Parts: sequence; C-alpha cells; structure tokens
Amino acid sequence: MTKFIFEARDIRKAYGVVHALKGVSIGIGKGEVHAIIGENGAGKSTLMSVFCGKVRPTAGTLHCDGEQIDFGKPLDAQTAGISIAPQEINLVPDLSVAENIMLGAHKTVGPTINWKKTRQAAVRHLHEIDEGIDPGSKVFQLSKAQQQLVQIARAAATSARILILDEPTATLTSRETEKLFDYIRRFRAEGGAVFYISHRLDEVLELSDRISVLRDGAYAGELDPKTTTKDEMVRAMAGRVVGRGNPAPHKNIEDRDIVLKVRGLTRNGEFEDVSFDLHRGEILGISGLIGAGRTEVAKCIFGLTQADSGTVELFGQRLERRSPYDCISRGLAYLPEERKQEGIFPLLSITENMSMPSLDRFGSLLHLRASDLAREVDGFIQRLRIKVSSPGDRITSLSGGNQQKVIIGRWLMRNARVLIMDEPTRGIDVAAKFEIQSELRRFTDREGLSIVFISSELEEVIDVSDRIVVMHEGKVKGIPTAATATQESLLQLAMS
Repeated sequence: MTKFIFEARDIRKAYGVVHALKGVSIGIGKGEVHAIIGENGAGKSTLMSVFCGKVRPTAGTLHCDGEQIDFGKPLDAQTAGISIAPQEINLVPDLSVAENIMLGAHKTVGPTINWKKTRQAAVRHLHEIDEGIDPGSKVFQLSKAQQQLVQIARAAATSARILILDEPTATLTSRETEKLFDYIRRFRAEGGAVFYISHRLDEVLELSDRISVLRDGAYAGELDPKTTTKDEMVRAMAGRVVGRGNPAPHKNIEDRDIVLKVRGLTRNGEFEDVSFDLHRGEILGISGLIGAGRTEVAKCIFGLTQADSGTVELFGQRLERRSPYDCISRGLAYLPEERKQEGIFPLLSITENMSMPSLDRFGSLLHLRASDLAREVDGFIQRLRIKVSSPGDRITSLSGGNQQKVIIGRWLMRNARVLIMDEPTRGIDVAAKFEIQSELRRFTDREGLSIVFISSELEEVIDVSDRIVVMHEGKVKGIPTAATATQESLLQLAMS
C-alpha cells in the first residue's frame, strides 16, 4: 500500500444546495505522478482549490505525513510544500519573468530583498523547465505557451514537494511539452509528487503512476495506466459509452456559396499573403504549430487589428475598414482563445453573459422582456448541455468547459452566420468536446452556419473540419480536405 505524504479524507464542498464535492478521499505518495481525470464540472478544480488552500472544504480533513492540517489560505498550503500552476494564466504582466517566478519567495538579507540571489534562483527554476525564455523579459511580451511555462516555474520556486499541474500543456508545442515532461520525470525521481490534471488522455497514460476518476463531484474509482485504455477512461469519466458522433466531412463543399473570402491578407511581422474561402455550412479548420499566426489572422479578419494589405469579403461585400461592431452586425462573430481575459464577463450571471449581444431583441417600449430572454437562454443551456445550478448564478461558478459553452451559446443566440472559433475546446473534457463538435455540425448541416475552427490538436481539427488551412510562420502551406488528411501529413505541411 502506498504511504501517502498528502491525503484528503472525505472532502465535501457545498455552495448552497450545489454539492461540488461529495466525500472525496484521495492521496499521493512520494515520487508519484497521480493523474486526476473527469468531465468538466466533475469537481477536479474545486478539489485542487481545496488542496492549495484557495477553498476551504465544508467537511472532511487534510493530512500531511499523517498529521491533520488546516489550510486557511494559499500561503498555508505553500508552507506545507504544496503549490499549484493553474490552467488560467495568473501572472503580473508588467513585471519581469524573474520577478513573477520569485513573487512572494524573494531571497532576503535581513529586511531587504537580495535581488542578485533572487534573480539567480529565478533563472535556475526557469532553466529547469525551458532555457529559451529571457528572465528579464516582461511577461506581456511572452507567448501564451511561454507564460504557462513561467507559471509552472513559479510553482516550483516555492520549494514545493507536491506540484498541482492543471492542464499544463494546453498551450504548449510538442517540443515544449516534451521539455515539461522531462522536468516532471526529474522532479518525480528526486522524490517530488505531482497531481496531474489533463483532458489529453495520451499524456495521462504516458506520465502517470495512478489515475483517479471524479464524476459529478464524487470519487468514481482508480485506473492503472499500464493496463487501461482511452476508451475505458472516457467511460469511467462519463459513466456511459461516449460515441464520437461526428459525420463524415461534407461532399462537394466547393459547390456551395462562399460566405467569407480572404485574399492576400498581410500584417507585417505576423502573417503574409493569407488567402482562403469559407463556404456556407462548412467547418474550415486552421491548423499549425503555435506561433504559426492563426490567432493573429483571426483577430485581423474580425477587425481587432488592421491589415497592411489584402481584402476580406463577407457575403459578397468587401469589408473596407473592419471593426468588431461592424462584423457582428453583419453576422460574423469571434470566440477568443483566452476565455478568462477576453471571453467572459466574470461579475455577471450566466444569463447575462449569454444574452449580452442579443438584448436588443428582447427590448420593449419600457422594459426588457425578461421571461422571453430567460426562456431562450434556457433553451441553449439544454441544447449545449451546460451544467448549471441556476442561470442566475455568476458565470465564474461554472467549470472552464461550461463557460466555453456559454460563449458558444452567446453567438448562436445572436444568430451569427459565421463563427471564428479560436481553440474552442481547450480545457474541455472528451465527452463535452464531442457534444460541442456534434452541436456545431448540426448547426452547419441544418442551419447553414459556417465556422472557421482554429485548433492546435491535429486529431480534433481532422475530426471536425471539412477542409484544413495549414499555416507555418505566418504563411498558408496548403488547404487539404479533412477526408484525406492525417496527423502526419498536417505536421509535414506545418513544418515545411
């Protein structure tokens, strides 16, 4: 039997009538990578928040080295040797990389900070994970992938013996992912322990020593990574058999009307001579390694940035001076990659977040037709299978995947005819991902919705798309059909 250095016993957490955790007992041993998997809303984030002192449980106890402990605040957990690198980027953008890594862990001489030793410590922790990041750079100058690595280095800098890594590879390239895996293996070999949360089941199988499954806030069992399969993991998470459910790509897509035409779009330093067509009812994937310019193209089409040259036509009309307002009014909407910073209104309710662009449809002479609005929001909550306690709750009460579903519902409710979706399923579990993909396909097949679908997951972009724009270093390298594409062929294009 594994001797636990940290253990949770019968942890329960209730928010009013909602029970986020229902008596979860789980532990971790020295030199162990313990994966925690489950659907969105299963309780993973709440449990990790309890472990790192961010949330106090309603009932249950925590134990370190057999002794019962109580975390009143995150600093208590850090003192006990537990540190978290959360899924959402949580850095100070105007501080340097080194300052962020050592924030709260500065080296001191008496009452003053020894900046030389502090910087040396920051560089040491950073280079253990990635030597290519300049410790003197401001965080806002880094890519999202680099920021994620800095966040992991900051967690390690607290002298943690237990690391909680929540979706750590969501923004990383394959090279960066392998470097992180090497670090995790070294950390484990030195006696450290890791709680590893990821929806990327291949990673879980490769890295973990044990796999625990949470379902609906309860402990649903343990799997052995040496003998289990991805299908078994999905069934354990969902409590049912989950089918892929994606029909074959459309046939004769070229015969359909063109709804979005991009020609020679160029923004100096970001992308060059980007051209493609999006047809009615098509899902057009955009693939490529991180840094290929996918997000930059999407933002430029939507009018968040301006092109240096090139044209964009929407439904046959050229958009001369694009702005987000103009695009939305013409039926084009953009779902950003950074959900927390750019996608949600954190202080508003689920209903308010979903209905924000559509409020004009529910206005009368003197008041808002609240009952009609609530009825339509409820309809999209059901169609997208969003797990909510009440539509009036804050959107921050939802898991990341359910927040993403609300954003998708926002634009479907607005009757957008073209959606540009940037990493729409990042951080979403397998079952929810299939549900979203099937719902998107239903809208494209039956209602003529057209989608530009940006994803760094090659398997996903092949599954969901009809054709795929492959980019590398800001240039289009090819547009194969999804029916003929393989992960290997896309990688070959992306790296050419």
